[in-house]
Amino acid sequence: MTVQEVIDFTDRVKPNDFTEDDKAKWISNVEGMVQTQIFLQAPVEFITYRWSDDKDTVLLVDPPFDKLYLTYMQAMIDYHNGEYGNYQNTMTMFNSDFNEFMRWFANMYRPADNWRWDYV
Repeated sequence: MTVQEVIDFTDRVKPNDFTEDDKAKWISNVEGMVQTQIFLQAPVEFITYRWSDDKDTVLLVDPPFDKLYLTYMQAMIDYHNGEYGNYQNTMTMFNSDFNEFMRWFANMYRPADNWRWDYV
């Protein structure tokens, strides 16, 4: 899934007035969580996105786990719209999606055992 595909899906299912740059920032936040909490990378290695430069960039998490981007985006829209009840619900969904990917990744790649993610 690309940055633009996440934004397009989010806009279809949860219409909003936030800019593409706002949404690319939220996607970067998710990528940062994936990189630090799952890939065990240092913050200096973070990948970040700008919509104008990176809209066609393929994101780090592949299907079927890429749903975590979608639930995070919806949660951020709820939060910034002041819809805190909806935010709590969508963050619960995001946390479930994120933990599902984390468990799968840890079982497949054992990142704590000197495994190294390369972006080449």
